[in-house]
Amino acid sequence: MKQIILASSSPRRHELLNLLEIPHQVLPCKEKEKEIPEDSSKTSIQKDFKKELIEVAKHKALCVYHSSLLEPDHPSLIISADTIVVLEGEIIGKPDNLDEAKRMLTKLCGKTHQVFTAICILDTQTDQLSCSTEETRVHMIQCSDKLIDSYLAAEQVIDKAGAYAIQGKGAALIDRIEGCYYNVMGLPLSKLISMLSKMGYNYLK
Repeated sequence: MKQIILASSSPRRHELLNLLEIPHQVLPCKEKEKEIPEDSSKTSIQKDFKKELIEVAKHKALCVYHSSLLEPDHPSLIISADTIVVLEGEIIGKPDNLDEAKRMLTKLCGKTHQVFTAICILDTQTDQLSCSTEETRVHMIQCSDKLIDSYLAAEQVIDKAGAYAIQGKGAALIDRIEGCYYNVMGLPLSKLISMLSKMGYNYLK
């Protein structure tokens, strides 16, 4: 069976592959990560920003594929992904500091936003590349300043899009979701399993 390479430094994606009991190696891209510019997000959405999100995920997979880290004689499936939070046509990225995190959560609370993840899988033996996207709608509760401050004091959010994580203490901010829970964590598992199956990898065997 082909080995699985996770082209991501995200601990959540690593945890989710472990949840599926899929043996894998973590080899994140060493280059500067491509991003969809937040200041042009509304224009990007009108032009179908999902294509740009796929390009970011594709870049991560190709970066690892062309690196010297892979074993050349060992066929692999490289999994890469990128996740963004979108509120009313605006991309909400990762906060640089706690003040920015509070502004993000204040903006998100009481509203419904979308979480989009692009997944790409690259077969190093055949050069086949498969990419897809998943969308989940997240409804947040109305949050007081005290609740936001308490959450930010209890959770590390600087590396998280939208300044929150749905798992753990972040559940206190969520009213309900429509769609895949794991997508909000950064890796929609049902879609991933389907894509792997179409590329000849069945982890249940």
